[in-house]
Order: sequence, then structure tokens, then C-alpha cells
Amino acid sequence: MYKFLFRLVVMTLTILSANLLTSAISDYMISYKNSYKPITFTLIAMGIIVVIFYPLFVKLEVWVTQVSVKAVKKGNSLGGKYAGLLLSFLLALIILTYFYARMWYHLDLFRILIHGNIRQYI
Repeated sequence: MYKFLFRLVVMTLTILSANLLTSAISDYMISYKNSYKPITFTLIAMGIIVVIFYPLFVKLEVWVTQVSVKAVKKGNSLGGKYAGLLLSFLLALIILTYFYARMWYHLDLFRILIHGNIRQYI
């Protein structure tokens, strides 16, 4: 059961991290679209996407797995196997939520949490 939950956590974090990175890179690339002719930009962007994203997707799962293993080991010492996995997963989700809210809405989630006005945004 634990292996299934661990794989679910790693896959979820990998998907969210990959999407966040690809969105940020795509947004950056789109900012240059007016500098080139449409087909030229499209071909250049497609080439860049393959060159950047292929190794990124290959390595991202490895990196997320390594980070997850370290985080779970730290969490295990705090509250046991399952509690450590849950705490690590929740912490990673909070960090990813911060970056998604920053990218999509230009919100500083940590500032919102510190000032206690999260209800305005939920």
C-alpha cells in the first residue's frame, strides 16, 4: 500500500512540476513571437520545446523522486511512514500552489497566509 501511495505522490508532484516549468518556459518564449514571422517563430519554438523539454521530462521524474525520498525520510522521523509521506506531500503541494498562484494570478500566497486573508481568495 505504501509503495502505491509513494508512487502516486511522486507522479502527482512530477506532473505538477513539469506543467509549471513548461508553462513558464512557454510564456517566456511567447513574449518573443512578435519579433519573428509567424511560421519562422513557430518552427523555432517547436525546436526549442523539443530541445528543452525532452531532457527536462527525462530528468524531472528522477529529481522529484530523489527529493521525495529525502523529504519522506525526514518526515518519517517526525511522525512515521504514512504521516511523513502525507506531510511531505502537503508541503510540496503548498510550494507548488505558491508558484502556480504567482504565475497565474500574480499572488503571493505566503503573504496572503501571513496576513490571514486567505478567505478572500478561496
